[in-house]
Amino acid sequence: MPTGFKAKALAGALFLLTAFAHAQAPTPLPTHAVRSISPTDVDFRDLEFLKAEIGPARVVMLGEPTHGEGNVFEAKIRLLRFLREQMGFTTVVFESGFYDLHKAQQALEAGRPAQEAIGSSVFNIWTGAQEFQAILPLLGPDGLRVAGFDPQLSNDYGADQVDDLREFLAPQKGAGQVNYDYLEEVVSYMGEHFEMLPEARPADFEKEMDKVSRLLDKIAAGSPGKRADEARFWQQNGRSLVAQLRDYATKSKQQLDENSFKAIDSNPRDAQMADNLLWYLRQHPQEKVVCWAALPHLANQLENFRNAEIQVYRPMGRAVKTALGAGQVYILGTLGGGGSYGSWPEAGRPVPAPAAGSLEAELLAQPADYAFVSLKHDAPGRELTTYAFEYKPLAGPWSEAVDGFLFVRAVQPAHPASLMVAAGPTADTAAAKARPTANALNPGRVLRQVRTATAGTAVRGVVLDQKTKAPVPYASVSVPASGVGTVADGQGRFGLMVPADAQLVVSSVGYATATVPAAAGGLTVRLQPSAYELAGVQVRGESLDPRKIMKKVLAALPRNYETGHYSAEVYTQRQTTNYDTLAYETESVSQFFVPAGYHHWAGGFLMLGAVPQHLTKEVHLTKAFPKSQQLFSEQSGQGFNAASADPVRTSPLFNASTLRKFQLHLDSVVERAGQTVYLISFVAKHANHRSTGTYLTSEYSGRLYVQQRDYAVTRYEALWQADTAYINRATRQWYGRPNIRARLYPNLLATDRTDHVVEYLPGANGRYHVRRSVGRNLSVGRTLGGPAFYRQSSCTEYFTGLPLDTPPILSKAEMTLGDVHKETAALPKPVYHPEFWNTYQRPVK
Repeated sequence: MPTGFKAKALAGALFLLTAFAHAQAPTPLPTHAVRSISPTDVDFRDLEFLKAEIGPARVVMLGEPTHGEGNVFEAKIRLLRFLREQMGFTTVVFESGFYDLHKAQQALEAGRPAQEAIGSSVFNIWTGAQEFQAILPLLGPDGLRVAGFDPQLSNDYGADQVDDLREFLAPQKGAGQVNYDYLEEVVSYMGEHFEMLPEARPADFEKEMDKVSRLLDKIAAGSPGKRADEARFWQQNGRSLVAQLRDYATKSKQQLDENSFKAIDSNPRDAQMADNLLWYLRQHPQEKVVCWAALPHLANQLENFRNAEIQVYRPMGRAVKTALGAGQVYILGTLGGGGSYGSWPEAGRPVPAPAAGSLEAELLAQPADYAFVSLKHDAPGRELTTYAFEYKPLAGPWSEAVDGFLFVRAVQPAHPASLMVAAGPTADTAAAKARPTANALNPGRVLRQVRTATAGTAVRGVVLDQKTKAPVPYASVSVPASGVGTVADGQGRFGLMVPADAQLVVSSVGYATATVPAAAGGLTVRLQPSAYELAGVQVRGESLDPRKIMKKVLAALPRNYETGHYSAEVYTQRQTTNYDTLAYETESVSQFFVPAGYHHWAGGFLMLGAVPQHLTKEVHLTKAFPKSQQLFSEQSGQGFNAASADPVRTSPLFNASTLRKFQLHLDSVVERAGQTVYLISFVAKHANHRSTGTYLTSEYSGRLYVQQRDYAVTRYEALWQADTAYINRATRQWYGRPNIRARLYPNLLATDRTDHVVEYLPGANGRYHVRRSVGRNLSVGRTLGGPAFYRQSSCTEYFTGLPLDTPPILSKAEMTLGDVHKETAALPKPVYHPEFWNTYQRPVK
């Protein structure tokens, strides 16, 4: 064969092979470059193509790979603005509580700020992110309506639903037959723990809900109008609650955690989310709706994907698209080509590098930072691999699941919402950092040390519970202002040397403090339990109704207590013992600044509210914790930091909207220092986050001393009981497992309770402020795989007001999230100065 012919034949063969290879290679998908994902960019010419892409769809679903991409939130908000302003969409419906968002819409219609309404309804995974804040100006009477489709309770509004249901049904005959207290107990537990109350039975809950349903049926069948419409909402909400309880009951039996949870386990929730959304669409036929959720929930058909777990998952998007028709629903997902993701406060996790041949790899090869691809029009039925679900590669006919993708070259983690710095005097940074001098501090008493006197009378005794006659173990026994003291043993026995004619002060968490004269020989001290049960004292007269008295207390708060900026110097004593051994002891002097508008120890909604600033200036550490222990676990909770020392500002008991969550009783009327004082006991009907302001609490009760003259609370006594049943169940369930719950719940608790006593005094301007706050905690139990413990901790704080023009401690530049939400701001770290403590006079008790 001639050489030239061979060369031509070889060239022809190579051409055919190349042509065949090109025929087999997938054609790159057409893309639309998107100029910006900024929510403030309202030049929508780069998004005009979406009008034809979405077409006549009534529902647009905006999905995200996880809940941890801050710039994806921003991209979705820009799309939301486009859909509203260019395509007439009217409503945004969140993957958050069905009831919560219903109440949020009512709040918006009543003129409440979007910040408040959304912060009390939408899951914090979004509302706590800075990037999400740009959505708030779009919502309200002149903007988008809001709704939710999740059967779970997502925020504070959810805790109100049984109270609101009772109020709604009150006019109906037979409404009193419903056991609202039981419903409240079950629903509040669901909202706080995202599981079923262990002792609840779904059948009992459904029995009560059947009573509710019959009452609602009568209202809904009545005359058309707003009340009938509201009854129909309550009907759907009841169905949603029952479905969610059944789902929690099933998951409780399976003991699912984040490692064992599979996609199929979400099917019941997805089914109810779809049902709630479809109900909303039927009730509001004129509305065009945008759904905000994680993309897996919004997806359509997944049966043909090459993943066995995904094939049996039935997302809500599938049910909604089937019910409305394919042309009525458009599903838009987001893809991340790189970067990192994570929900605050987690550290960002890197997005995995996409494999060759994946859609993300194809889009990364193009120049645009943001681009749109249409699967509906340009890739119907085409096999693709993407990382659209939680950044895990998934192959299948993606056009059956999603109609289009918005591509973001580099995603970024969500950032915590910025703090709102209260307006006030500008802090002088140099002055704020200057070390205090001794003459700036308040006179007082000597710090008590746990020691015994070297001479005097030998006293031995036992401490008993006055009610049960049982020993009170490890009670604190001391001689005031002498530095003499000890701790009783496990049988309540103690012994010490005391000065002649001394008085003994005996205290223990959960008991009223007793003062008794020291006597040689055997001494029995009986402590009165301070569990504040409602007393049986009968006091007649309408004016002595405790609820009316409390309403007068609330009405008088603005004139009785500091409402503007307030600064104080704080002397603090902290101590922790384990059994009869001193484990930790310290004293400190600090400056505390409380801004106007401070009402929540953590800053309230998104932590954007006013928060106090606390700068420790001098510290005297006499006993440090072992390195294996952390201060947070021993010295935390109510009464253990200055931010929680003022319950009049921070407790839900002093909020008109949550007062109804408390049972009140007028125990007595007494004379104190020439003033008539009401003694009002209180107990939270159900100790949940809404009624306590905290979590994992089984009881919140106490007593108030209310001065008749001005309706000021001059003394507050409270008892907090931890939810040891839940904690112990979680400890046993998750022990030894490689997940965060195992780290959160290491201990089995026999008891964990905290006393908090606060005394108020009027200042020079006549307004009351905290003079002294005493927190005492008792925690008894054992660490699984570790030792037993019997820990008693105390924190006593004395407040002395500073001049009203005292500036804040931190400037706006210094006021970062970490500084403000720690008990001590790091400006600078204080060190021990013996010359200071040798001359400092401690406050007098």
